Amino acid sequence: MAEVRKYKTYRRMRWRNGRGFTLEIAREPATGGDFAWRLSLADIDRDGDFSAYPGYRRAIVLVGGERLLLRFRGHGHRVLDAAKRGARFEGDWETHCAIPAGRCTDLSLIVRRGSGARADSVVRAPRMMRVDPIGQVLPTTNLHGALFVIAGSVAVTESIRARSRIMRARDTLLLSPGLQRTLRLRSLGPSAAQLVLLSWRPGRPKIAVPGR
Repeated sequence: MAEVRKYKTYRRMRWRNGRGFTLEIAREPATGGDFAWRLSLADIDRDGDFSAYPGYRRAIVLVGGERLLLRFRGHGHRVLDAAKRGARFEGDWETHCAIPAGRCTDLSLIVRRGSGARADSVVRAPRMMRVDPIGQVLPTTNLHGALFVIAGSVAVTESIRARSRIMRARDTLLLSPGLQRTLRLRSLGPSAAQLVLLSWRPGRPKIAVPGR
């Protein structure tokens, strides 16, 4: 099943550390304190620390601005720019961000890692796409997915008989695990559309043992 989420419908909420705001695109479950995964969009207007998410894995994509520098204490650093927009890291890493070229916007995916010695979660590397004038996506059947429009606008068609759905900049197409399908994309503007595909599977939650 695929569902389009429009940018104007995203829910504004404060960061966990209280130092900024994010626009929540989607999460599972939809309400409650804990979640299996969450997808959100945030503007970064100053240097600062990311919120800590122990027990989770993260992927982040630069979707607005020129340069985002991520420093992970004890784990090196990553520079996100037009040449390399995405990075993955653990939610419990101490992460500091800097915006040397000014304000940035990031797309953030947070996925439950799972319990036990072997985490069963999956967070694929972000896949950048350029549609000019047509393209296609073959989502992985056993993973959740999100197709986010960075720039431009596209018509998305799931099958020959299905009606096309229009997506504009900062809209998201959510993909649930299920049957194999091919998404056909067509750019609607005078220039190429830019998109990113995220794919993931949350780990199993920790099962509480009675009496402990």
